Amino acid sequence: MEQKGPNKPLPLLLQWPWVVAVYLLLAVLLRLWSIPFILAVAALRRKYSPHGAAEGYCLSRTRKQLRQLPLGALLVFLAVCVGVYGLYGDEERRYMQLLIALMAVGLLAVGVYVCFAALRDSLFPEKSSLAASIRSQLPYPDEAPAVGELFAMVDDDLAGDALWVGSVGIGKEWVLGDAASRIDRIRGIFTIDRIEHHHRANGGSTSTRILQLALVDDRWNPAVTDFKSPKDLQNAADCLAGRLPEARQGGEGAYHDFLALSEEQREEFLREFDARQSARLANAGPQLG
Repeated sequence: MEQKGPNKPLPLLLQWPWVVAVYLLLAVLLRLWSIPFILAVAALRRKYSPHGAAEGYCLSRTRKQLRQLPLGALLVFLAVCVGVYGLYGDEERRYMQLLIALMAVGLLAVGVYVCFAALRDSLFPEKSSLAASIRSQLPYPDEAPAVGELFAMVDDDLAGDALWVGSVGIGKEWVLGDAASRIDRIRGIFTIDRIEHHHRANGGSTSTRILQLALVDDRWNPAVTDFKSPKDLQNAADCLAGRLPEARQGGEGAYHDFLALSEEQREEFLREFDARQSARLANAGPQLG
């Protein structure tokens, strides 16, 4: 686990939104040759502020969603290509045309949503999924303050002695991953580690390892964060389990079972959670210092 260190001041041209202008200028002037320079600028931003503190941790996290825009555009392009292929295909095989049309519509819907979500989170942070996750943790989500105050609650907590496990920050009150979770409301801590196999048309196959930390709050709202390292995933889960030993823990199967609990089972678990936590805190006694 990595302790947060002091961040260097970020030069103006590396700050949002000026850095976008730098990227566009490089792309216009250098075309394909701009790619290594853009990657170098991105690496320099990470060096100055590896966890995004220059813009605020939360705002930086929403800005990064803009990276999904090329993927969305690619899906839309593939949808158009598939649609054109189906339009000029063999008219005698109507069922194939129907299948291709359905595939094109599916790709188009996914591509449009990915583009929409990337632009929404990047340009309108108050409507981002991250802001929504913070609001959902508050006692009265409908009366939540403006997005600046929402993000400040998490940023201020992480600006202290936060621990960083990969890209996930664990403060005294909040966990910031792909979503935000208030630690005192977490009731389930689950690790997902599975291999997905993808078969190709030519008979080959590829495998993808899915690594995720799933946190479930006391309203049974899940917050799932992707990891790149199984060690980081386990370290994050262990850190939170040490803070909340009463929380339900386990793997992917336990996660789905926990979400599937009935209303009566959830209420019983919450009562047991509160009783065990109260007993632990009482036995711990007053904290010195």
